[in-house]
Amino acid sequence: MTCYTADYDGDIAPSEEIDALAWYGYADRDKTGPVDQIIFDYLRERNMLA
Repeated sequence: MTCYTADYDGDIAPSEEIDALAWYGYADRDKTGPVDQIIFDYLRERNMLA
């Protein structure tokens, strides 16, 4: 899995095969899959995920 960060100006909206968007913080970690939980932990340890 690859994660990217970027600054963005505008409205983010789903399109094509994406039906919906959701924003997750570390408090939502239990709603994600096992690989995402590892990534959440990694990002949290580096102060990149609140």
